Amino acid sequence: MNFINKTVALFVLAGTLMACQSETNNTKLHIIPEPVSLKKTENPAFRFNDETKIFITDTSMFQAAKRLKNILSYDITIETKTAIAKDMTNRVLFKYHMETDSLGKEGYLLKSNQKNIIVEATTPVGFFYGVETIRQLFPPASVNQSKLGLEIPSLQITDKPRFKWRGMHLDVSRHFMPVSFVKEFIDYLAMHKLNTFHWHLVDGIGWRIEIKSHPELTDIGAWRVVKEGKKPWEDFEVWRPGDDRKKYGGFYTQEEIKQVVAYAKERNITVIPEIELPGHSEVVFQCYPELLCVDKNNAPLANNGVYCAGNPNSYKLLEAIIDEVITLFPSEYIHIGGDEVSKRNWNTCIRCKKVMNSQNYDAFELQSHFVNHFDQYLKDKGRKLIGWHEILEGELSPTATIMYWGAENGVEKALSEGHPTVLTTGSHLYFDHYQSLSKNEPKAFGGFAPLKKVYQYEPLPDSLENKYKSKVLGIQANIWTEYMSTPEHIEYMAFPRIAALSEIAWQEKGKKDWKRFQEKMESQIMRYEKFPINFSRSAYRPIIESTLDKETKGILVSLITELPCEVIYTTDGSNPSLQNGNIYNQPIVLQNNTIIKAIALKNEISISEIEEKEIIVHKALGAKTSLINQPFGKYSASGATSLTDGIFGGNKWGNGKWLGFLNKDLESTIQLDTTTTVQKIGLSCIEETAAGIYFPTSIEVSYSQNGKVFTSVQKLDLSRKKIEVNSEVKTRIFWVDFPAVETKYLKVTARYSKIQDKGTFIFTDEIIIK
Repeated sequence: MNFINKTVALFVLAGTLMACQSETNNTKLHIIPEPVSLKKTENPAFRFNDETKIFITDTSMFQAAKRLKNILSYDITIETKTAIAKDMTNRVLFKYHMETDSLGKEGYLLKSNQKNIIVEATTPVGFFYGVETIRQLFPPASVNQSKLGLEIPSLQITDKPRFKWRGMHLDVSRHFMPVSFVKEFIDYLAMHKLNTFHWHLVDGIGWRIEIKSHPELTDIGAWRVVKEGKKPWEDFEVWRPGDDRKKYGGFYTQEEIKQVVAYAKERNITVIPEIELPGHSEVVFQCYPELLCVDKNNAPLANNGVYCAGNPNSYKLLEAIIDEVITLFPSEYIHIGGDEVSKRNWNTCIRCKKVMNSQNYDAFELQSHFVNHFDQYLKDKGRKLIGWHEILEGELSPTATIMYWGAENGVEKALSEGHPTVLTTGSHLYFDHYQSLSKNEPKAFGGFAPLKKVYQYEPLPDSLENKYKSKVLGIQANIWTEYMSTPEHIEYMAFPRIAALSEIAWQEKGKKDWKRFQEKMESQIMRYEKFPINFSRSAYRPIIESTLDKETKGILVSLITELPCEVIYTTDGSNPSLQNGNIYNQPIVLQNNTIIKAIALKNEISISEIEEKEIIVHKALGAKTSLINQPFGKYSASGATSLTDGIFGGNKWGNGKWLGFLNKDLESTIQLDTTTTVQKIGLSCIEETAAGIYFPTSIEVSYSQNGKVFTSVQKLDLSRKKIEVNSEVKTRIFWVDFPAVETKYLKVTARYSKIQDKGTFIFTDEIIIK
């Protein structure tokens, strides 16, 4: 990331003067999110000068006017006027719009000409968003500088959002973030017209909110022992006073929380707190072990982070916590988590079994019993419960709202349950996932959500629109901080993807235009630089894509970037630069093993690290391939043909290029075009034990002349003791050598790693034959 920041600063410096001139001359208007309607005229622009004033026609408009004054960054007067002269000039006027149905509660009308700027809305929220649009009508180079002497083009904008819930989530449990950054994060939401901040304050490894009735939750639960070589969720242990070991943590006092909530309110953002129940609560039971489930001898069961649903004290503790939470957060919704609840202890606990027996519940219905108790408790307090979609297990209260975090193909099933729903679709809106396939990316969770994928997400495709539109409150992106320990890293993962989120949350359905968005991002990225924000340049990284040329049995290589830039590449192993290499302008055909390297340039300045990929041309390319066992759901790539297409998945197992087999062996048969001499095969695999993905325990190669009767020719033992094991992502090609055979058919069998009480995967992307 440091490299990127240095090069980007140079890129922006080279581009800002150009951008300043182009936007002042009004060649194009770059507004994110895209307005519903924008009509630009050729009339003269409005120019801010030292006699410009802001007029408001009602005191409720003052916050928006004050925000505009702050954006203008010079001493401009705000006046309240109940009567406005028809010949008014050199004014920015805020006035209420009479046709309330046309704009809704958050819409606005913005008109500007040489004489005046007029902002109309039906609520203070609409005025606020009108001001945010004015911000983007100034050139990026003017961020944090006086706008005195700058112009706003003559135009008319009519605008309102598509969804009423436009959210961003931030996990501060796994890694604590200071109040100063939380406020900055809220500012980032506001400038992208997002209106909901989901504050994940509590999880299994950290309690971050002061609860005065139960001080142990922060005295003990806010701090963990730092164990070198261990990730925070591995071997978690709270730190207690007197322990001389290194500690990590922090929490927010109730006074600090009030400040954050007030700060968000000024920016028309609702803060939704999340207090986990009944699972993800390991830290609570390290503070209060007496709340653990118990066996038949009343001995506590292992701490699996799940409240004992048969212990009245579990309910009393959570009710006391909720009572304090609702005094701090005026939000309509309180998030209770509810995801990934293990039923293991409940099925053993004598207290939980007593409840299940008396009510004729199974463990899933016991979960509903627990969740529904707090649904009613919150309703009695005038609030609403929202939780992750797993709260649908059992019989959920019809008044509960769900937050769906699964893959895109599960949206319809979740909506069919009939509950109001917020879509935080994990396949597209998890910003802790990788944003490029580059090995230069910082460590992230295993999924893959590049900028274009986020932008192209459609929450309600036509097949769902008519049936479920009324149930979808809106959308939200989530940031889980397992691998993000600093504000700078969070910014890197959020930006620029937050701009794509903004567009799909606000913009009318069917109005997306990727090319237009690419153009707008040039200005937006310059704004990020000027703030400054530690945004990611991953969208400029050259993506080295390879496909099989079926006619020549060679590999066709494309060098793609998500945002426009120049790409320089080499195929001789040397490092590309402005002085060395070829300018990419069309796909490259390779017939031999090649190491291709590429770099991105903007204004003749490097804006990416060198991307590198080894292209392997082998005898099985394009060969007919079949599988005995089928891969698991979303880890199916392109099916059996993926194993002989020359496309390697890289170090991101969730990018759709890997075949994943859950609790099954890989058994693949390859039919070569003709009888061929073969003496070596390679199986390309990936491992991340933390995600349940393991290298195979053995690889066996067999051959056949007829494709029916196979003879084993070699077996490679890969027992765990012979392989370096850790939880990091590792890719490896396992080579199996054997005496040369003449054959047309080969079978490759890779055995999966069997671990008791745990599902395990084998992931593979290519079988190489030599």
